[in-house]
Amino acid sequence: MRNRVIYLILLFFFSYVKGLAQERAYFNQTEVGFLWGKGTKSWEGDYENRMNLTVSSFHGAKINAHHVVGFGIGYDQYENLSLIPISLGWRGFLGKEGRSQLFGGMDLGGGSTLLEKKETTDWYSNWYEGGLMLHPSLGIRLPAKNGKWALSGTLGYKRQQAYFFEGSFDRSGNQPLPGSSTLPRGYSAMTETSFLFHSLVFRMGVMF
Repeated sequence: MRNRVIYLILLFFFSYVKGLAQERAYFNQTEVGFLWGKGTKSWEGDYENRMNLTVSSFHGAKINAHHVVGFGIGYDQYENLSLIPISLGWRGFLGKEGRSQLFGGMDLGGGSTLLEKKETTDWYSNWYEGGLMLHPSLGIRLPAKNGKWALSGTLGYKRQQAYFFEGSFDRSGNQPLPGSSTLPRGYSAMTETSFLFHSLVFRMGVMF
């Protein structure tokens, strides 16, 4: 359900930004970097640090010389979990165009688990679902000599939720009465494990 909502939001704003870009200049920010944060708990009870790959591509339209709105899509690898972040975003620039600029960004959306396979047997099924994502950032823009593109570097914080579900199939053949169970139809038991990733994000890339 969460993934469907994310897809609908992406489709709506892609159409919106595409129409806006016909009147305003198109903007793109594509970067690659790493996510740094706490990983899984060790046998000694301590948390090990993790450093994971992150890729992002932000597509937007310039409202004016200093503000851009649009949407972002990317790829984040959290240890054994791969997420596709999909978000709405804003970029704000400080300084004159054509020169080095400081900028801020804010992305709000969710993570899709499209790359994660759902495991199903005769007895049980398990799968991942993505949750809400918040990603504020600060960066620097270094324009090329021809002014058509620029190098970028960003430092930010990312808060990403995710969930793991595992359910046992109901093989008794009995159909529960409507409203008598909170379990999905066909399941006799269900467990949910939630994850919350806090990450320091560093990326480098290009803008045009």
